[in-house]
Amino acid sequence: MKQDQDLHAIIASHEAELTDMERDIAQYFLSSEARQHSLSSSRVTELLHVSKAALTRFSQKCGFSGYREFVYHFNEETKNQKQVQEHDELTLSVLQRYHHISNVTESLVKDSQLDRVAELIDQVDRVYFFGIGSSGLVAREMKLRFMRLGVVCEALTDQDGFAWTTSILDSSCLVIGFSLSGGTNSITDSLLDAKEKGAKTVLVTANPAAIHQGFTEVLPAAPLPSSTYIDRISAILPLLIVVDLIYAHFLNKSREQKEIVFNSYWENKKLSSQRSRKS
Repeated sequence: MKQDQDLHAIIASHEAELTDMERDIAQYFLSSEARQHSLSSSRVTELLHVSKAALTRFSQKCGFSGYREFVYHFNEETKNQKQVQEHDELTLSVLQRYHHISNVTESLVKDSQLDRVAELIDQVDRVYFFGIGSSGLVAREMKLRFMRLGVVCEALTDQDGFAWTTSILDSSCLVIGFSLSGGTNSITDSLLDAKEKGAKTVLVTANPAAIHQGFTEVLPAAPLPSSTYIDRISAILPLLIVVDLIYAHFLNKSREQKEIVFNSYWENKKLSSQRSRKS
């Protein structure tokens, strides 16, 4: 068990294995109430109306040897949180979900694959970013980031844009599509059309196992932590983390040259702004 992994992330990573009763136990330990009382097995079983065996099974499903080790981890985490800063339950809930996405991303991504995608961007003549809805915001963000490094690129965020773009693609092009669910047909179908035109294709998704399309690369992103739709955090966060990782690997290739282009972009932008004010 990783000692630096927070309890919310641990429970979230094993949530699919838990029974309804074990989810109730999890909810108790994720609440502020658990941090205010004794956590002896006798008291918790009486409070939650569960058996000691149920506490043991829950702890073991979360990766601990038993309830005693689980409580030790819980108490250590509580002590460390109090030493750092006190937050209310709502703030902690959001921050813990962010931390969970970061942890899951770390376990999914592979440096070699990120480097291959960065190499593709470096080699092709034109790059197109496809995204619908919130994924469209990610496509626009990626365009802004990479155009400042000298990449000839464009972001498309609707079906008409996808259709027009795929009609002019060839082997000198790269298309990167964003679909957290992996089930956005307009994205996957457009990537298939791009592939038929000879373009390189990359899909960024939280559901890579569902994709069997033979794209050049399928980059995994972290799925959103389980919660009600209205309570969930921004759906673009897992995708933006992957964008930052690709950006870091791309920038590292011929970094000095890219820094010159980047600085030149901002200098030209400043001069353009000064001319506009004078006119």
